[in-house]
Amino acid sequence: MRFFPKLLRWPALIFTAIFVAAGTLIILNPTWIKVEDVRLELNPESHEDLLFQRIKSTLDPQFAKFKDKYFWEVPLTSVFEMTTKDKRVKKVSIYREFPSRLRVEIEPYTPVLAYLAGDGRIYPVATDATLLPALPPADAPDLPFLRGEDLKDEPGLRETALELYESIPEDGALNKKQISEISYSKKDGFKLFVSSATSEVRMGDTDFGPKISRVTKVLSYLDSQNIKGRVIDARFSKKVVVRVRNSP
Repeated sequence: MRFFPKLLRWPALIFTAIFVAAGTLIILNPTWIKVEDVRLELNPESHEDLLFQRIKSTLDPQFAKFKDKYFWEVPLTSVFEMTTKDKRVKKVSIYREFPSRLRVEIEPYTPVLAYLAGDGRIYPVATDATLLPALPPADAPDLPFLRGEDLKDEPGLRETALELYESIPEDGALNKKQISEISYSKKDGFKLFVSSATSEVRMGDTDFGPKISRVTKVLSYLDSQNIKGRVIDARFSKKVVVRVRNSP
């Protein structure tokens, strides 16, 4: 019966020795249990480096208050909440790195469109239709504009605008690179402005796939005839009407 206590004595002594050694090291090096740095990094899968730099310039001063605090004084939930309050941030991962650093890895939203408000401010629109914080025109991304007062307050309309934009092919007579603007009004629904053909394309509110197909054929014909500056009305179920601009 006495054999087992003796057998357990050595692991206990080893554990105690390690605990004492660790305590001694911490006493001699108190900075090991203090936060010396909170490093903000871009998720490797993200390509939004410019947007990340803007986020970093905002968050770095806020993270500075954690410096030289003990680790238990810096709950990871506080770091997480501070980071996610920035509406440009889509995803956050936080890591403690020995001996004294926190690493915060973020994935920014990817802007797809740029909502142009009536006061001239530009709000990048993320892939989930979220309006990101406004930017001055000089810092705005090179994206198609989104116009229409209703779009600012109605996420569902922005989702429809994104659905319309995503239905446009990457190449062909009508492609994403040619779209300079998407606008919306209750009267006409959605409109596309095609820069290469200087044309306005009226798309309505639904059935974008078949309409895009018909508009592509019309634009291909107009391009073959070197005809530009037309209003292409694709709101009808089975036809496309082409008019000169400003005609009834």
